[in-house]
Amino acid sequence: MSIQLRALNQENWLEAAALSVSAQQKEVFPIPNVYWIGISRYEEHTTLYAIMQDETMVGLIGLGYDEDGVSGYINPLMIDERYQNNHYAEQAMMIAMQMLKNDDHASTVHLGHRKTNLGAGRLYEKLGFEIVGEDEQDYFRARAL
Repeated sequence: MSIQLRALNQENWLEAAALSVSAQQKEVFPIPNVYWIGISRYEEHTTLYAIMQDETMVGLIGLGYDEDGVSGYINPLMIDERYQNNHYAEQAMMIAMQMLKNDDHASTVHLGHRKTNLGAGRLYEKLGFEIVGEDEQDYFRARAL
């Protein structure tokens, strides 16, 4: 039951925009995928990928290269509410980190998440991310590749 990442394009972006987390999760982080799609094109220049289980889109993940020239970032990461608890997020993170290391030659990867998003915190800790900073609502984490 492995997944793959498929670049968003004009054929699949609407399907990605329709993915959603649960109503309870929206209380923690209410940003819809259409926001990420827009910001990736016009502001952050993040490359977005559909998280695919065979031909079923189960989530969305974004990768980018930091301005420091040596590290990458992952933002966003979401799994649609219908497909959660299947380890898709963990598998997608592993693929994304490998892509940042191999394709972008990143030596470190950064990400952030809401402090109240305990599931994300557990996942990132399991994957070796350490807290390197925080503000009132977010933790910022990093991991060497």
